[in-house]
Amino acid sequence: MALQSYNAGQLQQAESICRQILQAEPNNSEMLHLLGVIAIRVENYEVALELISKAIRINPSVSHFYNSLGNVLNCQEKSSQAVECFRRALALNPDYPEAHNNLGNAFMALAQFNQAVNCYQQALTLKPDFIEAYNNLGKAFNDQEQYEQAVETLQRALALNPNFVQAYNNLGNALSAQGKPAEAITAYQRAIRLNPNESSTHRNLGKTLNEQGQWAQAITCFQQAIALNPNDADAYSNLGYTLIQQGKPRDALACFQQAIALNPNDVTAHNELGTLLKNQGQLAEAMVYFQRALDLNPNSAEAHNNLATAWKDQGRFDKAIAHYRRTLEIKAIPLAHSNLLLCINYVMGYDQNALFLEHQRFNAVFCEPLSLINQPRHEQHVHSPASQGKISKIKLGYVSADFRKHPVAYFIEPVLAHHDHQQFEIFCYHNNKQFDDFTARLQQYADHWIDCFGLSDDALAERIRQDQIDILIDLSGHTADNRLLVFARKPAPIQITYLGYPNTTGLTAIDYRISDGYMDPEGRAEAFNSESVLRMPGSYFCFRPNEQSPAVSQALPALTKGYITFSSLNNYAKLNPELLALWADVLQAVSGSRLLIKTKSLNDLATREALIAQFARLNIESERLILLGRSPSPEHLNTYHEVDIALDSYPFTGGTTTFEALWMGIPVVTLVGDRQVARQGLSILSAIELTELIAHTPEEYINICLKLANNTEHLQQLRTNLRERMQASSLMDETGFTQHLENVFQRMIT
Repeated sequence: MALQSYNAGQLQQAESICRQILQAEPNNSEMLHLLGVIAIRVENYEVALELISKAIRINPSVSHFYNSLGNVLNCQEKSSQAVECFRRALALNPDYPEAHNNLGNAFMALAQFNQAVNCYQQALTLKPDFIEAYNNLGKAFNDQEQYEQAVETLQRALALNPNFVQAYNNLGNALSAQGKPAEAITAYQRAIRLNPNESSTHRNLGKTLNEQGQWAQAITCFQQAIALNPNDADAYSNLGYTLIQQGKPRDALACFQQAIALNPNDVTAHNELGTLLKNQGQLAEAMVYFQRALDLNPNSAEAHNNLATAWKDQGRFDKAIAHYRRTLEIKAIPLAHSNLLLCINYVMGYDQNALFLEHQRFNAVFCEPLSLINQPRHEQHVHSPASQGKISKIKLGYVSADFRKHPVAYFIEPVLAHHDHQQFEIFCYHNNKQFDDFTARLQQYADHWIDCFGLSDDALAERIRQDQIDILIDLSGHTADNRLLVFARKPAPIQITYLGYPNTTGLTAIDYRISDGYMDPEGRAEAFNSESVLRMPGSYFCFRPNEQSPAVSQALPALTKGYITFSSLNNYAKLNPELLALWADVLQAVSGSRLLIKTKSLNDLATREALIAQFARLNIESERLILLGRSPSPEHLNTYHEVDIALDSYPFTGGTTTFEALWMGIPVVTLVGDRQVARQGLSILSAIELTELIAHTPEEYINICLKLANNTEHLQQLRTNLRERMQASSLMDETGFTQHLENVFQRMIT
């Protein structure tokens, strides 16, 4: 009667009968054990431990007693002790499938995945219809990122029991990780229909919807998860992440703080909160959270990567590189390696050969294995110039995460706006969840717009093949949210990289890199590029200024202030110690001059104080520094009303920043190095015939600044005429630039 009541879920009645039996037989081990199992069901683990242990002392030869004791210990997070109990159960009964399954659960808690998989498989050998073991095995495959095996295993569980809620939830996780969001959403929704009160399923559905940019629906899911389980720290963390996407950082901050309050050991929440603070320019506070994440888990690859990026944003490249390399030691993450490559472009002392070798290493680790299993399959869409008397359009595919308010979009818009749609069919693969007014404008230029952020690399490569793209163009290189691993799969017969990254990608699967003769001189650059270099006749930049740009202030500030104001509005990561020393020499050479530095990182008080201290060590008083945080575009251009001369950074020279300064009438003094990243200023200034501003040594850089500062009449002339000079140059010849690019594309096809 006790067992029947327990199996019927009538726990109180079962407990009452057990106690009646124990009054008559105090040493009835089966009833002590059953009382202990009932205590497990109501999460009274201390009582369960005491009762089951007593049953074992009375009768130490019963295998299922040890199995239950192992379950108690697993619930108490004493998994190592649980393993010993399950092994004792199996020693007594090797053909005990439930004990094999539970031993697998204990190994999973210890992150010993291979042992767990072996246990689940042994359980299924003994009991082929053991649906719980199928579900657990599927979850283990998920944790090992073996998603195909996970899907197959979980589908077997569901074939045995089509109403198995947990299996649907785990199947959704596997499908989502495979880049199959629609199928994952269907699985989660089926689980919710079967059991609408399981908070984790709502949370997982919210994660997948968030990845698809369906933020409102995702928020609803996370809120439902929290309503069902107010202590679900993961749901709060994910809700915070989604609120960031919706542009609600203050609400997101509160969510991350609540997640950490609920679970102070939540590594993910610390990482996300740190990222939010970093993106707001609060670097010092962000780093506290990244470091706390590492204190909790020293092997958190994500935390090392985030901390590295924060160090990079402060110009501390030694620490940044160390953490990027530690990330890659823990886990081979393409994003972290791309971050490392971008970082070393900022560093003084990296020669071209060392840079190239690091890029080749990325190709060898992440791309060559893909090329072996993704042999080009382009025969079916080799471009034919004519088809039945009709001109066949060349299909161009542009892949970017930056079809939005972003420097890449500023320079690609003139090309997209002037493509000849009689000759070319334009596909834009938009790899970003964000969609702003700039995105909407760019979308109008494309014949086909494909939002691909949620697509896996395999799925996107297959889509490109189906679209029969003739020439596929990467606009990201090793910058954020790149899709270089799609290019590694060679989905198009001709592949090009352009604009987003001022260096080689390292990918042998990419055929060409578009540059110019200033940045990549013929005969000198070829040895350091995996791609063939295609050189534009002038600069490879084509500039379209913000249509809301303020007018140039005609009065030279120095004439009213009585001193020269130099400026840099470049990314703070470009301001290395050697460059600051050079700028200090400029300030010493130009008596009474000031230096205005404006960048997002200076919103952070600790970063600002560190910069003041660096200049103090260079004998530059804080009174000669004007330090400003970033403001929204185009308002930040008003800063140039207070500036006389702009100082280019080095070795990572300015691109967008240089154009904006020139557009606002400010001459930019640049120092030329030996690679593209250090020659952008050379390209821009040569195109507007301002070679007088180009220095090839630090001494020449100082002398140019001094000469300009001593000739306010010439500075005034430049201020008055620079915008007109740019408009008349090849830098703003949108039609001519695009036509030349199209001619290059046509020659590739023919």
